[in-house]
Formats: sequence, C-alpha cells, structure tokens
Amino acid sequence: MDAAATVSNIQWTQNAFQVLATTLHLTSFLYPQQAVVNDGDVFDYIIVGAGSAGCVIATRLTEDPDIKVLLVEAGGDPPIESDIPGLVGYLKHTSVDWNYTSVDDGYSQQSHKNSVTDLTRGKMLGGSSSNNYMFYNRGVPQDFNTWTDIVNDTTWRYENVLEYFIKSEKLEDPILLKSPSGDFHGRTGYLKVTKQYNEKTKDYLKVFKELGFNVVSDINSNNTLGFTEPLLTMADGHRQSTAKSFLSKIKDRSNLYVLKNTLVTKINFDNDNNAVSVDAINENDKTSNFKANREIIISAGAINSPQLLMLSGIGPKKHLEDLGIKVISSLPVGENFHDQVSVISVYATKKIEDAPKRTNFFNTFPTFNGFVSLNKSKLVPDYQSINTIMDHDTFLSSCVFSVAFKDSICDNYYQNAKGREVLFSQTIDLYPKSRGKILLQSSNPKDYPLIHSGFFSNSVDLENAAIYTEHANCIMNSSFFKEVDAKFLVSPSCTNFEPGSKEYWKCHVLSMSTTIFHYIGTCSMGLVVDGRLRVRGVKKLRVADGSVIPTMTAGNINAPIIMIGEKAADFIKEDNKINYLKIKGNKSK
Repeated sequence: MDAAATVSNIQWTQNAFQVLATTLHLTSFLYPQQAVVNDGDVFDYIIVGAGSAGCVIATRLTEDPDIKVLLVEAGGDPPIESDIPGLVGYLKHTSVDWNYTSVDDGYSQQSHKNSVTDLTRGKMLGGSSSNNYMFYNRGVPQDFNTWTDIVNDTTWRYENVLEYFIKSEKLEDPILLKSPSGDFHGRTGYLKVTKQYNEKTKDYLKVFKELGFNVVSDINSNNTLGFTEPLLTMADGHRQSTAKSFLSKIKDRSNLYVLKNTLVTKINFDNDNNAVSVDAINENDKTSNFKANREIIISAGAINSPQLLMLSGIGPKKHLEDLGIKVISSLPVGENFHDQVSVISVYATKKIEDAPKRTNFFNTFPTFNGFVSLNKSKLVPDYQSINTIMDHDTFLSSCVFSVAFKDSICDNYYQNAKGREVLFSQTIDLYPKSRGKILLQSSNPKDYPLIHSGFFSNSVDLENAAIYTEHANCIMNSSFFKEVDAKFLVSPSCTNFEPGSKEYWKCHVLSMSTTIFHYIGTCSMGLVVDGRLRVRGVKKLRVADGSVIPTMTAGNINAPIIMIGEKAADFIKEDNKINYLKIKGNKSK
C-alpha cells in the first residue's frame, strides 16, 4: 500500500456511495421534503443556510404556528456517509463539500498538495455539523466573558449562555448525569450527546496521569483542564447533526418551508435600508425572489455569510466599489478571519499484527482529548491535544486524503510506522493571534471567494505552536512509551535540524500544520453585527453562525455555534414582538 493507491481506493469508494445516493436516496425520509414555493412568495422570516445555527433557528421560530419560515440551503439531504460516524472520511471532495481551498501564501502550507489547505465545509442540511468529527466542546467561561467585553452586552456572559447549551442538549450518559458535572448538561434538548468509552485509550490516559496531568470525566463542566475521552454529537450509532437532531424532528411542520439545492445570491434592501427580500438560483439555474415581512437571517457560515453580505453591498467600501457593487453599508466584512491550526505529530507505539479490516463503522476511532495550560495556576488552557489511535493503514488514509499532505511525506511516515499502532496527535493553539481575510473574486455569486488563511502571519503563533508541540512531546518520557519502545517520527521535511532543537520544532510546525476547520470572525460581533447579531447600518438583517464569533473559544466550535443559534432565535422573537407591539400601537392611535 502507498499514498497514491490509498487515494485511488478512497475515490472508488466515494463513487460507489455517490451511485447509492443518486439511485436509492437512503436518507431522504429523515428530512423535510423540498418546499413547493413560487417566485415572489412572502414569508415572515427567511433563513439563509441550514447549518449548525440555521437548523436551530428554523426549529425555534416555527414553534409559533402563526409564523411562516423559509429555510434556504445550497446543498441537499446528507448522504448515508454523513449519518454513519465511521464514514466521515469519505465526505471530503464530494458534492456535499463546498471544496474550498486557501490561497497559497508561499509560506505556511507548503507540505500540502498544491501548497494550499483544503477548507472542508458541509454543503447539505446540517452544514458542517453533517461532516465534522462530532466533538462536543463548549469552551471555557472566560471565552464568553471576553465576547461580553467586546460588545458591552452581558447577555453573552458565561452564566447567560450556559442555559442555551443546556437547552439544546440531551446528554445520554447516566454516569455523567449522576456526577457533579450533571448540572452542566441538558436532559431534554434536541441534540443527543454521548461519551466515548474505549478500552484502547486507557494506556494512553495513564500516560498523562503519570506525567502530572489531570484525567477528568468531563471537560464541559468546572473541569476546564485535563485529559478525557470526548463527548460526541452521536447516539445510537448515528451522527447527531443539527439536520438530524433538530430539523428532522420538525420536518412536517406546515409553517416550515425548506428549499434545498438553492443558492441565495443577494439580499435586497428598500430605500430605508430594510432587508426585504432575497434573490436565489436553484440547481437548474432558475432564478427566484422571496420576500420577508419581518427579518432575513444569514446563517451560511464564516465563508459564505461574508460573501453574501459583500455581494449585497455590505462590506469594505473600496473592495466593493472596485468590483462595481453598490455600497449599502461600509463594514469590515470578511476581515478578522481566524482558525485554529493543528500541528500533527506521529508516534509509532506498540507492535501489532496486521490490522484486521474494519467492519464496524457505527463508532468513531478511539480518541482522547486534552486541554493544557503551561501555567498550572491558570484555568484557561493554552493548547488542545486531540489524539487518535489508529493502525498504520488508517493513518496513511488520514495523512494523504483527510489532511492531504504530499504523497512523499505520508509514504515516509507509513514506512516508519508499519507494524505498529499509531498515535495521531494534534496540538492546537487555542487562541491564535494571526488573522486572515475573505475577499470576493468577482461580483458573480458562483465564483468562490478568495480565502487568505493568515496562518502564522503573526510570528507569535509560530513560537507558541513550537512550544506547545514540544510540550506535548513529553509523552515520550512516560513508562508506557519506553516499555513499548515507542518512536516519535521525525518530520521528513525537517531532517536537517537536530531533533528536539528549537529550530526543529519550528520546522515541524510549519511542515506538519493544517486547518482544524474552526473558521470564525468574518462578520464579527463588535465590528459587523451588534450584540444582538443585527447587521450595522441596515435593518431587519441578522447574521447568526460562526462568522459572528469575535474571538476563539477553547476547543471545537460546533457546540458554541449551536448555542448562538439558540440565542439568535430568542433575540429574534423578543425584538419582533417589540416591533409588532410598536406597529400595533401606532395603528391604534
């Protein structure tokens, strides 16, 4: 087996799944049917994007039977590979992935094929909650208190967002629910969450306990530091995307209209800068216009939401004018893009026989996470450690396809890992200082935007990532790693440097780094939207998704985005009730 053959096998399997999807429609019964709508139809609310936040908002707004909601999604139903957790690796580079890539910066992603990073995004109901790796991490209290300071709005304080995390969640783990951390979790929400338990992680968790780290049962309570087996948005062997957990539960509501395979191309405004309608184009290139009486909510994600705002005249004035777009409101849309960068380290651990072929795809690979502070008196972690236990063949698939490092790099690692269990370790700087930006390539909505990742554009991030990755390498000093004669596999790109030197770790970071798919900030609170997620300079328009997050949370961002959807729904209900009462009062005078 080599890298090229591995990619060929994956692509063959993807093609087989595509045939199944187009002929059998195995998952269509789970989701709302395509709405029957006409050009010029009027709704109370239009939601653009049925992703992690959009599905939540649609679910909450349609709780009022008198409210008519149109939910517009550029993709279709999630395929069977999305529903079955162990098949997540086959979703990349398919029709349900937007297939974005970063712009080559000539510096940070040179070990990847074509020297760019694949910025995978879900193009289907559930958005990226339908193709992520299902980790359920909320962040730490300080994250949300920072947001509060940025927007001067106490509704974003941790104690005020915790209730929304709990509202969404249905934790299905009797051990945790009966533990002291049980009070931090929901029992009746739409989103089923379970904890992974796997015998294979025990030896590795003992390693970290021996090295002085806390081993905790739950990282989403008062225990913000330590190593643990993860909580996952999966249950009963199935992924719990927001499409599955929220939208499928309400698919028969008569006031919900779900329009799939339809791209919203523009938001239209009246003379008073009220957002009044959207232009859209379906898969057959038919154009339509749909009107909103109350509000339009953009929940298209940190790449598509800024693109749509800029196409609609909301963004940096000069950039829009250069493209011939009429400026409605000059705002720093597309700026403040940031992502958490994963630095991959590969460890060949205990010897194993040839790995048996995997047959159970209803579970994820054995994984454990850590949240680490270099200063043990701090409660806020510096880095996250995500560790997956694999055989060498699975590692090769992850290296050459999921991460998309160059074949030569993956083949080198594979040859050095053969015959051993592989610990695929990712070290993630949780609070990067580097910022990128998103720009329009043209005024054509079908042209993908230019995504400048900005990775390591602030030199502090390279310094920190090198320190954190070296710190995580302390596992080589453990009894277990010595007992099994474990090997840290040196990056093939860094053999000219002395292993363990400062220069080596910097080289390792640059050559072994990749996105962790946590894109935020491009329609940031405090810059583009206010504390209630209303777009500045216009009316009746909100953004609610990862793009509004002003600064990073400590960990995976799907859970915080779902929380934002819950809060946005309440903001919308509260504000429109007030507006309705004002209108009613004025008419009675």
